[in-house]
Order: sequence, then C-alpha cells, then structure tokens
Amino acid sequence: IMAITIENTWWNEGGLWEDSDLKRGKLSLLHYRPEPFSPEECTKASVLTLRGPRRAGKTVALKLLVAKLIEKKGWLPQQIVWTVFDTMRTLSQAEEHLCEIQKRYSPRLLIVDEITTVLGWQRVIKKLRDDGTFSQTCLILTGSSAYDLKSGAERMAGRRGDVEHPDRVLLPMSYLEFCKQLEHNGLTETKDWPTKFLEVGGFPFRIENFLKAKTKWNPLNAFQVFDDVVFYEFNRRKLDRNIALEILGRLTAIGNTAVSYESFSKALSVAKDTARKYLDALGDAFLLATIFSYDTGRSRVASKKDKKFIWIDPALGFLGQHLQQGEAAPEDQRVEWCVGAELIRRFEVRLWEGLSAPRNVYTWKSSGGNEIDFLL
Repeated sequence: IMAITIENTWWNEGGLWEDSDLKRGKLSLLHYRPEPFSPEECTKASVLTLRGPRRAGKTVALKLLVAKLIEKKGWLPQQIVWTVFDTMRTLSQAEEHLCEIQKRYSPRLLIVDEITTVLGWQRVIKKLRDDGTFSQTCLILTGSSAYDLKSGAERMAGRRGDVEHPDRVLLPMSYLEFCKQLEHNGLTETKDWPTKFLEVGGFPFRIENFLKAKTKWNPLNAFQVFDDVVFYEFNRRKLDRNIALEILGRLTAIGNTAVSYESFSKALSVAKDTARKYLDALGDAFLLATIFSYDTGRSRVASKKDKKFIWIDPALGFLGQHLQQGEAAPEDQRVEWCVGAELIRRFEVRLWEGLSAPRNVYTWKSSGGNEIDFLL
C-alpha cells in the first residue's frame, strides 16, 4: 500500500505532473497523444483491457487519460488508483492487494498495469466482480500479451459492463502518426519521410532517439531496447533463447517468401510444432503477424497452404542484423510489411486476439504461381 501512495502522485497537491511517466512525456520531443479509452467510458462500471507490444506507449497513454480526467473532467484525484502487478507472485497476493485497495480507497477508476504477470489473474477479477467488490468501479487492465488477456477476457463473459469493444490495442505509430511527429519538430524534407519511417519505425522510443540524434542517426541506434521487447514473451513462457535466436534468424532468411510450417522448420534444430510455439509467442506479443493463405474457391482460410510472416513495425527488419542472425531486411521487404501492418491496423476486427492468425487479412497464390500479397 505504501507503493500505491508513491505510484499515485496525483493524490498530492500539485503532484499530477510529478509522475515520472507524465514528466517524461512533457519533456519529450514527441507530441503523441493516443486515446485508447475516452473519459466517458471510464464512468461506467466495466472491465476494459488495453494490450499491445511493450514500449508502444500504453502506460503513458493511460497516464494522460488520468490527467485529462482530473484536469478537464473534474474528477477528484483520489478517485483514480493506479497499481502495478509486476511484483505480484500468487493469485492470493493479487486478490489481497486488490481487496485492500477497494477497502481503503473505493476507487471510481482502477488501472492495473501489467496484470498478465500473474497467471490466472482472470479468476481473481471474476471473483471480485461477482462478489460486488468492484461492482461500481471501472477497471482498466493492461498487458503486452494477447495470450493471457484473451483467455482471461473470454472468462469474463457478462461481467465486462456496458462499453462497446472493451478490448483495445495500442500498436506502434502508423506512418501518418510518424509524419506528424516530424512535422511537429520542424522537419520539412517530406520526400525523405518514407525512407526514414522504414528505418526508424513507429515505436515512440525509436522516434525520440531519431529526433535527438539528427544527422548521427543509425538504424541500429537504441536497438538494445528491442531485446526486452522481443524476448520478454519468450522469457515469460520459459522458451529457450537459443531456439528463439534460430527462429529469428530463419525469419530473416525467408523475408517475404510464403512458406509452410514444415518448410520453415526444415532449416532449424526443432520440429515444426516447436517452431510454431515461438512464432505464436511473437504473434501474441503483437510483433509478428502470421498471414494465412485464403482459398477463394471454398471461401475459407487454407491453413495448410504457405503463409507469410510480417513484422508489425519496419524497424524490426534490422533485428537479424542486431542479433547477428543475418542481414537487415531490404527496403522493399520493409515496405511490404508496412502495407500489411496498415491493413491489419485498419481492417482486423479482432486485433485484440493478437497477430498469430488474423481473420480479415490473408495472402493468396494460384496453382499457376500468380500471387496477391494481401487479400482482404
């Protein structure tokens, strides 16, 4: 509970912008204000989830929501409680912690950051909704994996509240959002923007680094941060790092070529089912999309046919080079990934389920070898 007081700086008079995330955002060169939830949605007793890759800006986006509720909507600071689950180890600890928060503060809005670090978290939330503990509270739960949040959300049937689409996703910035940041910082050579986006990508920390580095920018700058972003999901699932490196090297080697799981795993030291676990982990982390083939004759997904693997952000095309598992992806490959990622962003209706098997974006190839990169 002492940690709760420290985390919620807005409880102190004039302490809102003393929050470390908000202070950093205020000093940032970026003018990026994503709004995954509206203030009006926070007034309803509901269970909402926000997911997306690590370092995409989820925490800052929700802290900005807190600031808006207090400064523009007249909420009392003590009505909003922020807590983090990354130090919790057991379900009983999590339940005791949440019950103590409700007993002491009776929050109108409770934000639980990184809830997926506690396996089985959904059972605790379901119990506390059913017994009335949080019957008058809006809960926003965040995590960087679709795996736990997906299964957890499905167990919450009937307990989500009256909010349309309670599950939201925050991906790295799109190309248009990237352009806004460059324009905000006075960069006027617009003809260079597409090439720069293919190198920098849409992760806020990368764009910030690019704006600070100016002419000294290198695509491998600040790349060590991606080690945490990419390997976090492998680590939490207790998957082997050496095999993960093999998988990443294989992805670098095949580029945009459509392959079957069998063909993908032939060059590896593991079987196709094991390889798929690692690919699905990247998909659940909202980093790598598996684009399945579509059978137009039968109007259904052709799950056994070749599939494409595309990174959700062009900067990840330099991952193989950074990890010494191959060369950087050529520009034309990164362009194709950008197109596919934008189609997923705009048209994938169940994006919150992760990127392991999009339901609205496919690829297609005829028996004669004609190919369509992306099919909606």
